[in-house]
Amino acid sequence: MNARGAARLAGPGRAGRIDWTIRRIALVTLVGALAVLAARPGHAQLPWLEPLPAWTPADTLANRAFALDLSHLSDGRTGWSADRVAAELRFAAGGRGFFFARLPWLRLDTADLPALERWPGARGVEAGAGWPGESVLAGFGQLELGAAGPVSLPIIGALAGTLGVGVPLGHSRFYPLSGGGLPLRLEVTRRLAMPGGWALLAGAGLVRHGGPGDEVLDETAFPDGHRLRLGLELAHGRADARLDWSAERRGDRRAQWLAVEWSAPWGDGARAGVRLAREVSGSDDRLAAWLAGVTWRLLPRPAAAARAMPGAGPALP
Repeated sequence: MNARGAARLAGPGRAGRIDWTIRRIALVTLVGALAVLAARPGHAQLPWLEPLPAWTPADTLANRAFALDLSHLSDGRTGWSADRVAAELRFAAGGRGFFFARLPWLRLDTADLPALERWPGARGVEAGAGWPGESVLAGFGQLELGAAGPVSLPIIGALAGTLGVGVPLGHSRFYPLSGGGLPLRLEVTRRLAMPGGWALLAGAGLVRHGGPGDEVLDETAFPDGHRLRLGLELAHGRADARLDWSAERRGDRRAQWLAVEWSAPWGDGARAGVRLAREVSGSDDRLAAWLAGVTWRLLPRPAAAARAMPGAGPALP
């Protein structure tokens, strides 16, 4: 007797548990496969750019939303660690998309190995004393403004697009978590719904910098480049899970990350989630090896039209 036959004999409750177990096994298997395929030498020292928020057909069309993300980055190889608290506001943009504003607060511990010693090529003409001697820094990072919504391209069809622009308010001392650069990012994502609550995600993005913004850091500290992303989502009841693999290349520097995220309802109209990410490029020059975080999102009430749209995605951002 096969697994499906046994599940039917065991009753609907037992069948549901077996089906969910099979899905978890598949998800873990995919994580391992991607880790093996992605792990190869690379070059990091990329300015840290938080993933852009992505629009889905399930998003509201007329209400505001708020999110709070707490993340911890660490790397035992260098002793560097960072705590990051990011607040994000979303506002309706016309009838379908949304505008967003995101501002992080940072606490960076360089373990007596400052950025200008790790990456001497990033030093600008005005990099003076004081910053290299500070090992623990705290303050606000770079403000990011942007918009997201549905787009349609010939042949490819319906996509979700996001545009983000970094405002040069970040302090260069927080590099590579924040700096005085002017990053402009454009990303598009295609979501392919599959039976059983599964969905595949594929995305690509471009990063362009308008310059370092000051002379504390050299322009080579802000390379242009691109980002590729593959993802797998699973909606099981009211809880959602997502696995992401992303690869970045900016200038001659490369980095690859694997991330797993899970979220569930938190009271009425909110969700809470956890996220774990690992840099798998094996670079000696990386910013961090691990990222662990929690997320709380105050979700707007979904509009009836949005709930009825085909291909509406889960509540994960």
